[in-house]
Amino acid sequence: MVDKNTVVKFLKEVEGRFEIFCSKYNSTGKVDKKSWDTPLGRLDAIVSNGKTFDKASSIYCDLKVDTPPVLAEKLGQKGGKADALVLEFHFFPVNPFLPKGYIELRANITDKTVLAGGTDIFPYYSNEEDNKYFADGMKDLCKRHGQDYDKLLKTRVDFFKSKYRPGKVGSHAGIYSFHLEEKDFDFFKDMADTYFKIYTDLVEKRKGEKFTGKDIEHKLKLHGIWAEWTMIEDEGTLFGLRKGIPPEALLGAILPPEAKFGIK
Repeated sequence: MVDKNTVVKFLKEVEGRFEIFCSKYNSTGKVDKKSWDTPLGRLDAIVSNGKTFDKASSIYCDLKVDTPPVLAEKLGQKGGKADALVLEFHFFPVNPFLPKGYIELRANITDKTVLAGGTDIFPYYSNEEDNKYFADGMKDLCKRHGQDYDKLLKTRVDFFKSKYRPGKVGSHAGIYSFHLEEKDFDFFKDMADTYFKIYTDLVEKRKGEKFTGKDIEHKLKLHGIWAEWTMIEDEGTLFGLRKGIPPEALLGAILPPEAKFGIK
């Protein structure tokens, strides 16, 4: 059985890997850690600023939430309350030729455990080579665990798109699932392993590329579009804010460190 203690132990191990990753690539930078006791439960955030990443952030939530009856039935769960565990990383690079990295791992626990989450990269410039490398890694991950990559890719594409703007939110090379069974726990764990391996390869490949002030300007404009989507359209973010999670905790962890908005 994949109980809450098992999931918490795994997510904390992955959070530790985030800190090791940041200590390697932002070794001389600043690290801030803060915790909040929110109306839904505890939230921990870690933010690293340094040479490779303007902002690398981790947010970990251990919450108690109401599970709507329709959703509970869809998930095959019982009970009106659920333990909601969330671990989410965002890597905003200094170099615009290195894509932003993202992974989200979730668990909804009542009488049974339902897992969810996914990962993708967010290129600042179209780069089919990097997109293919990430996609191939996700395909291999799915193949190892008998998962349908095309189905998980479609879920990612259908959810992470804007109702108001054309174009993609992210590379659409990654995967997402709203419902993984306990039997899929090994796939869930391997998703984290695979993400770190692939993204580390991309960091090593792209972090030293030359860039200009115009490239930074382009990056900040994309940050504005991503921030807009997060604050207006991301249902998970809106749910947390409506339920009383402090904006400085939630938005402070997932929004880019700097962005530009406007018509120019």
